Amino acid sequence: MTDIIAPGGGAAGAAPGSYVIQHIAHPRTVTHNTFMRLRTLGGLSVEGVTFRREKVLLLLAYLCIEGPQARRRLAELFWPDAANPMNSLAQHLVHLRSLPGALIEDGNRVASGVPCDAGVMRAAIREGRHADAVSEYRGAYLDALTIPLGPDLEEWVYETREALAREARGALITLAGHAAAHGHAAQASDLAARALLLDGAPPADELELPRLWHLLSLTAHPLAAQVEREARDLGLTLHAAPTPPTTLFVGRHAQLDVLSHLPPGQVAWISGHAGMGKTALLDALTRTGGWTALHGRGGAPYSTLDPLFRSPPSSPAAALHGLRDAHLRLGVDDWDSVDAASQAVIEAAARHRTGAAIVIAARLHPPFEVDVHLQLDVLGPDDLRDHPGLYDLTEGHPTLVAAALRGQPLDVRQGARVRALPAQVRDTYLMLALQDPPDLRATRKASGLSADTFALTLSHLTQEGLTAEGGHVYAAAAARELLEQVPVHAKLLHLKLARALGGMRAWPHYVAARDLWEDVDEDAAARAAGLRAAEDLRRGFPGRALEVLAAFGDRADLAVPHVWALVGVGRYAEALHRLDALDDRAAAAPAVQAARATVLVRLGRDAEALDLAQLISGSGPEAAQAASVLAHAARSREDWPGARHHSQIAADLWRLQGEEQQYVAELGLVAWARSYLDVTPDEAFQDVLPMAERFENVRGAIVLNYAKRLVEVGELGRSVTLMEQAGRDLERAGNTLAHAQTVINRGVLLHLQGHLPEAAALYREAIELLRGTGSVRTMGMALSNLSEIEGDLSAFEDVLGLLLRAEQTDLVMQIRRSARLVQRAQAPASPS
Repeated sequence: MTDIIAPGGGAAGAAPGSYVIQHIAHPRTVTHNTFMRLRTLGGLSVEGVTFRREKVLLLLAYLCIEGPQARRRLAELFWPDAANPMNSLAQHLVHLRSLPGALIEDGNRVASGVPCDAGVMRAAIREGRHADAVSEYRGAYLDALTIPLGPDLEEWVYETREALAREARGALITLAGHAAAHGHAAQASDLAARALLLDGAPPADELELPRLWHLLSLTAHPLAAQVEREARDLGLTLHAAPTPPTTLFVGRHAQLDVLSHLPPGQVAWISGHAGMGKTALLDALTRTGGWTALHGRGGAPYSTLDPLFRSPPSSPAAALHGLRDAHLRLGVDDWDSVDAASQAVIEAAARHRTGAAIVIAARLHPPFEVDVHLQLDVLGPDDLRDHPGLYDLTEGHPTLVAAALRGQPLDVRQGARVRALPAQVRDTYLMLALQDPPDLRATRKASGLSADTFALTLSHLTQEGLTAEGGHVYAAAAARELLEQVPVHAKLLHLKLARALGGMRAWPHYVAARDLWEDVDEDAAARAAGLRAAEDLRRGFPGRALEVLAAFGDRADLAVPHVWALVGVGRYAEALHRLDALDDRAAAAPAVQAARATVLVRLGRDAEALDLAQLISGSGPEAAQAASVLAHAARSREDWPGARHHSQIAADLWRLQGEEQQYVAELGLVAWARSYLDVTPDEAFQDVLPMAERFENVRGAIVLNYAKRLVEVGELGRSVTLMEQAGRDLERAGNTLAHAQTVINRGVLLHLQGHLPEAAALYREAIELLRGTGSVRTMGMALSNLSEIEGDLSAFEDVLGLLLRAEQTDLVMQIRRSARLVQRAQAPASPS
């Protein structure tokens, strides 16, 4: 984004001795009738009203342009030869009063009560809405008058006509300049031609002709030759025909508008780090026409300003004299490279505030007082709204935006700049790009730099426009693509970062650098993996946790999180095998015992699970998990008082540990149990649902259980809506297993209602979701229900055999109880 900064202290940039003109309001506020409008450009009429008295409408037009007037002044101007001018005025005012709200009378003064198109046009120009202003200009002012006018009134009409046409021409030239700045040469030439041929406008003057020629020459428009002849007849010097840009200029509309309207004698300064678009903005300004562009040159005195003179200036006074031309509009790029003599002359011109309008581009802030300071940063999303996806690709970095608009790969554009950096600076930059957000302390440690050197390196990268303050790399994806071209070096940088970061954030870097691990890295990587997996489990992403721990299947210190990840995806048999592989000492740990009890109860081996759970005491996480096991076993027996009791204990223990998400999850199970006891499902779940709003995964599971209870009490309509909501929550949370269970339950609802094709489609969707999860239990439910619909009894028995081999005995019994093979599709299985 870009800030426009004006110097403080009074009127910004006012020259010493200048005056500020203040608006003095009339004693009475004039309120216009917004329902009528006077048309004066290209005709004379009141919109929506049939009124043909030209002299009356001319009087109204005069009041619209000139504001409130004394009656005697109007009488003498409009009826200079009448025997009684005041009487003539009175008669016309009578007719004007027949237009409701058109006339405002205040004693001896009268004013217009309706707006007119000319006033609307002028207001639009003042507010910078040039396109709106041009749309109002439909022809010369009062061009259709047929009545005779006195000499003074006729002179006023012609002067006003020319003034309004000049203003409209100025708006057209401004629009043309903006089109040229943004690379739209054909549009710029068309607008310039309209400006040149505008109805009611006088011949273009010495300020307009060079700009019009410049804009028409962009496309070799036929009118360019005519303008060139007129300019040369006036002795004007025209520069070489401009070359259209190869890349569109985007954004910076407000900044370009400020610069293009810089008054004579004022100085504007554009500052920003490298690559922020200073030169591009200055070039765009030059393309608007009427500007002379100079690029900083070192060496001989006045070498930068030399193109302004026929022969090199011999003294500071001579050089300064060349900048006192009020018609000169000068752009100076790369101030740091401008020779010292030219810098001194430009600074002197800025102090005098007389002569040329000057715009300077530099990396640093202005060393002297200026009238306008534009500090450029990256472009914002609004600047690039006409180019969908461009902001996300480039983060608004002007250099990358230009490359993308040219169709150039960003890694190629950045690559040249990055490869030019010193090796140590380049590696620091690349390590910053590998992090989101970057950890400066770890990056300094990984780079092996001292604090002073690291600070200088960051400053250098910021000045080069490669990073923002704080080390954020612009469009880091492009830098990472560049790094992929040197994979071994990339792995080395990842390894350095992993060692410096430590903890959970080190894990992705250890993964990327796996081929370079040394012995010391094995344990550190395992610790990082354990922390990453624990965080994934806490957030309800067991599948992600399982992926993280897949490479550490033989480490006893990661057995517990590994088991919880397996439980989370429903791979209970594998979880039990993982625990069985531990030695006796490791197996006796309370955390391992709690995990084993959970696995056993999920496998339907409730007796063994209860024996283990009842041995766990205390108030830690293991005790909470043991209480949850007791609750699960009670639910399997449909012992709802016991399920509520033990889930409440588990909830209280989790709350004691500060585990809010686990606490809310257990309260959801308390609500589920209560819905079978003393309250309705609505009453049971009403308190816990708001608590689950912060935890998308937990909320999805609770809503799913709520929906299942509504099915059981016969409220199928509401249940369908809630199951769809649960599915969205679980899908967003990345809980594939629970999402698949929701899809199966939706299928069950349709299955029960006899909508077999729709149910089968949902079962197939669930099967696709479950591929790769390893959840034999849930896959078995989907397959068995689908087999019932398709009438494939052999497939049904194969599924049951699969579940038995996976030790899912309880589920097999449930399916056999609910599915009557003789009377198929009566009661499909749903996840518990």
